[in-house]
Amino acid sequence: MKRINLFKAASILILSGLLSTSIQAQEVNVGGTVTKPFKINASSFATMKRIEVSTGGHDGKTHIYSGVSLYEILTKAEAIPANQLKGRQMAKYVLISAADNYQVVLAIPEFDPAFTDQLIILADQQDGEKLPANFGPFRLVVPKDKKQARSVMRVTAIDVLDARKP
Repeated sequence: MKRINLFKAASILILSGLLSTSIQAQEVNVGGTVTKPFKINASSFATMKRIEVSTGGHDGKTHIYSGVSLYEILTKAEAIPANQLKGRQMAKYVLISAADNYQVVLAIPEFDPAFTDQLIILADQQDGEKLPANFGPFRLVVPKDKKQARSVMRVTAIDVLDARKP
């Protein structure tokens, strides 16, 4: 009887941990050295301009991802004064964090339209459907990378930071 109760208790703890991880992943905090930090959730995401990118997936197939450009998200947060990336602003970078604590870094010129044609997006759809639970609800997609190591699944935070030496 005690073994069954211990098993039930352990199962409940594991499930509650999984549920809390998925609940935490429902929002993306946009912050760091920005003027207007905010949270992205399904309803705020729906008000932003959507775009699509096509790239290969881990399964070897090409997929179409739909979402919002990372540049638009950072523009809304006022990460770069007057949207003019120059001078001291060139040392800023973006740290993307996932629910499993995986993190990647992107330099802002990598997705600023004044510097590149690359469209990096925060996606909520793959091939016209919501992202599978193990990828979403939000995923960073970096379509021109040869390896997908920076296409972060289950994004929870987008932080703009400064790499300048003090």
